[in-house]
Amino acid sequence: MESTETFQALLPEEAQTLVAVMKRIVPHNDATLQELVWKTAMAYDAQLVAHVSTRQEVRKNLRELDMQARQTHAKPFAEIPPDTQDAMLKTIEDTSFFQSLVNATISDFYNRYAVWTALGYPGLAQRDGAGYLHKGYDH
Repeated sequence: MESTETFQALLPEEAQTLVAVMKRIVPHNDATLQELVWKTAMAYDAQLVAHVSTRQEVRKNLRELDMQARQTHAKPFAEIPPDTQDAMLKTIEDTSFFQSLVNATISDFYNRYAVWTALGYPGLAQRDGAGYLHKGYDH
């Protein structure tokens, strides 16, 4: 694993699969952004601690995805090439599990100031009190 933090709701193999899926949902090549996916996964895991039924469903789906990768490619999902991961995720993209994971990943990941900085986003308009009015963004 890329982080020294410990997942609380997921087993290590499930956590690795979760992070691999999240890296495909927000597929940035920048190493800093890839490392921030771990923080998003940790935040998602923390939510699962309190939601037993959701946790069970997520764990089941992560295990199934990993098992399918092992059966088809003889490797865990986290170790197969990104294009192969994408093809596997395409088969589950319409499921409520995957849609929920996409929403959770995008909303947490892109709500991080470190991500904004890495992407060159100037941040919230209210941060400096002036907003974007009269800064040329309306042209």
